[in-house]
Amino acid sequence: MQALRTLPILNRPSRPSSPAPPTVQSTTVSGTAVVPNGDGKPRSRSLSRQVADKVSSLQHHNANGTANPSATVAPSQPLGATGKKGLSPPGSRPVTPRSSASPLPGVAAPTGTVPEPAGIQAKHMDVIGLRLNEVVNKACAGVDFKAKKGFKKGNGWSVGEAVVKELPFPPNDAYLIRAVLRTAVKALSIYTTRLETLLLPALTDPAFGSALNINAQAPAAHPLNPSQYFVLSVAHAAWETCEVLEQTLETGNWPRFVQETLRPVMDKLDLVVSKVIQPLMLGLKRDLVASLSRNEGTSPSGSKVVGLASIPAPTTAPTPSVTKEHSSAPVSRLTKELSSGGTSRQLAIPPCLQHFANRVDGARKVFELVAAPCADDGEGWITGVMVAVIWKGMCIVSEKDLGGSPNRPPSPGSVAKALAGLGKEKETTPTVVASPSLGGVTAKLTSSLSIIPSRSHSRPPSPPRGAQQLHPATHALMSLEGLVKRLVGGLVQPPTTPGASQDPNATEHIAREALHEALEALASFRIISNAMYKGASCSTRVLASTRRLRDDIDDPVEESLDDAMEDLPSVTLFTILLRQANTALGGLPFGTDEKSAASSGGYKIRHPAEIWGWTVVEYERQVLSGFSAAEEWGRRFALAIKADLERVLSQLASQSVGFAEKPTREVLEAVEWVKALGVACEARVGVKFGGCV
Repeated sequence: MQALRTLPILNRPSRPSSPAPPTVQSTTVSGTAVVPNGDGKPRSRSLSRQVADKVSSLQHHNANGTANPSATVAPSQPLGATGKKGLSPPGSRPVTPRSSASPLPGVAAPTGTVPEPAGIQAKHMDVIGLRLNEVVNKACAGVDFKAKKGFKKGNGWSVGEAVVKELPFPPNDAYLIRAVLRTAVKALSIYTTRLETLLLPALTDPAFGSALNINAQAPAAHPLNPSQYFVLSVAHAAWETCEVLEQTLETGNWPRFVQETLRPVMDKLDLVVSKVIQPLMLGLKRDLVASLSRNEGTSPSGSKVVGLASIPAPTTAPTPSVTKEHSSAPVSRLTKELSSGGTSRQLAIPPCLQHFANRVDGARKVFELVAAPCADDGEGWITGVMVAVIWKGMCIVSEKDLGGSPNRPPSPGSVAKALAGLGKEKETTPTVVASPSLGGVTAKLTSSLSIIPSRSHSRPPSPPRGAQQLHPATHALMSLEGLVKRLVGGLVQPPTTPGASQDPNATEHIAREALHEALEALASFRIISNAMYKGASCSTRVLASTRRLRDDIDDPVEESLDDAMEDLPSVTLFTILLRQANTALGGLPFGTDEKSAASSGGYKIRHPAEIWGWTVVEYERQVLSGFSAAEEWGRRFALAIKADLERVLSQLASQSVGFAEKPTREVLEAVEWVKALGVACEARVGVKFGGCV
């Protein structure tokens, strides 16, 4: 095959060292002179013309019994050469292998084969070109930007299939494949030129750059305007043709020159697709990401909200590990319990996600129109948008304190104070005052007796089951997970089994793996948040999990929590543990060492952005740009907070020594949260902290 690729083209001189004498005039087989060019060289002829001249010379030879002298000159030889010169010396060029099914004209065909008629051989390339041009004209017929009439679905497939149908399969002669391939490329070049011509006025139209209509306030409206819908049809036609050619090259054992010849045309088709798809997907991603940061116009849960009012809580199939994990703790009814009607529980959309929820259904329509018809490439476009959306939502929950103080039981000292105050104010009568900020909808009690309702009053209505059991951060993560699944459910196929990833062709579905990993990170964030804020002894449970992760110890009861600690990006894990540790430290008194603690910054671990002197925008651009960046910056994050963390631990240790009594529960919890942060840094990035064991 290497020799075939080095053979000269038929319409070029085979040996430049034998130029034609200037006195000899080029003639055709019929005796007519060939008009030379301005530089004295004969004008090159097309392949079909050379074949026709060769066939005519053979017919003339068979009819008269004598050969025409002018017909003895091969098209690839210099004009003026005679038969006396003889053949080329041995070894001057490799022998051209020819298939027995297409012998040279004038050479007897092998036994058992029927030679093709001379007329069919002469007009074969012209007929192929006419057929392909007719298919291209039919596919582009009626397409008009002014009338906003785009390509019909499947027209691109017809062009690609027509080209593949004309290509001889690899067992045929390489010269025949090259000849048909050149004819097909001419037709494809005409096709790509028409696509680019149709695309140019549409891309320059201001309507193409307008925002997509994904607002839920107008559900009946089309998400794309006429200009966007027209260019989308052009892009789909280009993608369909390119996909047929791509599949043909992947499935057949074609010579290398076939791919090299078709690749420039396929690159042009890909360029047409990218000019349309990239602006549409970029605009959609920008709108969805911006909606995650918008809070204006939202309303509290229970009132009229923007967009969706509720979403089914994300549920998972029960596994033995999950059952064991919750065997000693109350089962989370929001994630597993089904209502009496058999439908999954509805989770109210928090205010921070109402604008995003308002765009979920419209964005899904855009995905169905733009990406769904394009198979694996479409899954890649969807994944590129959704990974950015998931990461932005996780950053908002991790960087912003949505819940304030942790949900933990009161200390014994606070309970004693409340009971003492209850005895003193026993004679007073609690009064109910309507809150003016909410227009009398809610009520609050003006004394501490409000926590113990009087038996003479009727029992107030119970809040919705489980509504008060979720921390705001966990609530936001569960809502985000449910909205994401509503948005991409069924559009991107789930990844294959872990054993299939060893297949060399598994990289074809890398978009599925990427989206699956992003959803796994979101689910891990939800599991960790639920463990941090729900139930008693949260700090003890999280600290034990980080120690198992550091020491590589398996615990079937806490398997899901341990896996979540390992799957969540390191910067995100350190950030939520850092915020929780500072929240616990903020409620501690300075004790006897108040001056030294205040001068050294108090019981606080500074954020790396504050240590480095970065602004929030710069920190987000450098560290929070994506999943991979958050993982890469984990070690530098841990090294930045190492000094502050060790200082806080030493201050807490010195204060505990001066206590006459046993340290309070608040101090112990603060120490556990700080140690959990240090152990997590050691387990994930290998940075050891003094005092964290």
